[in-house]
Amino acid sequence: MVIRSVSLTHVRNHEHTEIPCARDVNVLTGQNGSGKTSILEAISLCAIAKSFVPVSDQALIQHGHDDCTSTVDAMRDLEVPYRVTVSVRNGTRKRITTAHGSSLTPRDIIGELPMVALSPDHKSVTFGGPAERRAFLDGVMAQSSRRFTELLYEHRRLLKQRNAALQHGAASGGSDVLDVWTEQFVNISAEIVERRHQFLVDVTPIVRSAYEAVSGAAEEIDVVYQPDVLTHGTMKQGAPYTTEAVSASYRAASKQLRQRELARETTMFGPQKDEIAFMINGGLVRETASQGQHKSLLVALKLAECVLLHERCDERPVVLLDDVFSELDRDRCARVLDRVLLMGMQCFVTTTDGDNVMRVMREIDAVRGGGIDMSLISLEKGRASSTSHTGHTSVTTAEAA
Repeated sequence: MVIRSVSLTHVRNHEHTEIPCARDVNVLTGQNGSGKTSILEAISLCAIAKSFVPVSDQALIQHGHDDCTSTVDAMRDLEVPYRVTVSVRNGTRKRITTAHGSSLTPRDIIGELPMVALSPDHKSVTFGGPAERRAFLDGVMAQSSRRFTELLYEHRRLLKQRNAALQHGAASGGSDVLDVWTEQFVNISAEIVERRHQFLVDVTPIVRSAYEAVSGAAEEIDVVYQPDVLTHGTMKQGAPYTTEAVSASYRAASKQLRQRELARETTMFGPQKDEIAFMINGGLVRETASQGQHKSLLVALKLAECVLLHERCDERPVVLLDDVFSELDRDRCARVLDRVLLMGMQCFVTTTDGDNVMRVMREIDAVRGGGIDMSLISLEKGRASSTSHTGHTSVTTAEAA
């Protein structure tokens, strides 16, 4: 997938901005608050129907306005045009339009424009708690599998219904409705566990290879799935994670935990309690890894995400690198950019030092013998100017508030 242009209206501090995009690398430069990240968020809105930054939809809307709109014009790898427009309005559902219709939902477009984002906020994947790692894993899997997207939506719905049944059962003493919701919850949860396990089996060797490429160190990397189904129920460590086996274990867990769940009025088992442990040289990353190891692992995870999305979506993802040059040293940044370009993926980079990034890009271009299509886009006081590597310049009005 190659984005040809991005248009955003009332997205954060952008009144209206249209940016033509280079095929390979687009460097967005400007001071903090100039609207660089907002352009990446506009792309993200068209890819996964939300910002890659953990914020509410309302936070994307420019102050003083009721809605915001983002449009991406792109070309698929098979030279088929793709255009998507997403509008966010206070208090209402998103309006999503593509060539396939104008009443689409987020699940209809997730995976259509595969996207990989890396920003300082993503440090929580290796530093944070289980919820951050589950969110990372599920986000990759949702983009690469329409079925998994449906499973996540259904799991969320059934968990809510089962919790409501537990609250009702605690008050009335009834269990028939709870049993119905439990069976549906168990079946959906078991399929999520099976799919998560297989995905991690597939991605682990890719993470190992990417880590060595980024860090330059041959360290022992492992990704260990620690599903909640091993904590409750009948399943033992080493047993195959088939849907049938996991379902049976969850059913046993629901019986074992019934009285405690009724007392607490909440579900106490399921994939919403799973953990994914990252290990380096046998040590738990969040407890023993150095700052450099954390950074290298996070980049490796994102590069592995690029590989998996390309394979499973049959489309090269667009890569968004938000302020990574302030987080990574120059060598790591160069390796990341080189690897992304080697995979033939379009990249958007935000930075306060555009000249430095362009120097790195020109060095990579020189090693490759030329041919990299680059664009430097400067944002300042309501104007975005774009200069390609050939010297062509275009200017669009951003009118930042």
